[in-house]
Amino acid sequence: RFLFSIKRWVLASPRRSIGLMRLVSRDELARHATKDDLWIALHGLVYDVTAFAPEHPGGGDLIYAVAGQQASDDFEDALHSTAARQETKISLKGILEGCEEEVARWKAAGWDETMGIPDPEKLENKSSMLPKLAFGIAIMVPAIALIIWQSQRRRA
Repeated sequence: RFLFSIKRWVLASPRRSIGLMRLVSRDELARHATKDDLWIALHGLVYDVTAFAPEHPGGGDLIYAVAGQQASDDFEDALHSTAARQETKISLKGILEGCEEEVARWKAAGWDETMGIPDPEKLENKSSMLPKLAFGIAIMVPAIALIIWQSQRRRA
């Protein structure tokens, strides 16, 4: 029984020690599909949206239609803002079972729980910029050193 309990929790971050996040099975997600108890999965993370659904700007029916399901595509199709991703009436319940690697990728790209619902487009752009930034720095440092060396050589 103790070992089973351990399996239901996974590290939230392979790089940072933010704590443990509960692992939520697809069956458990599906059981939270009523107006009074409403969970949805977005980008591998499970959120309780019960308190927010009636106040959703597009109407609660949009959320009720995806109750207890993976709803990432529907969510992204609506082009939600950063503010919408950080809605305070939405609470993170855990990681959807089978999506641990996806959440680890969000974490590696710089996402954490305080940022709300991950924005894949921004996170993927951010992570794709890192190699370019490293290359730019690798070019700039020797160039600056050469300029300094030449200016000192001219003074001498």
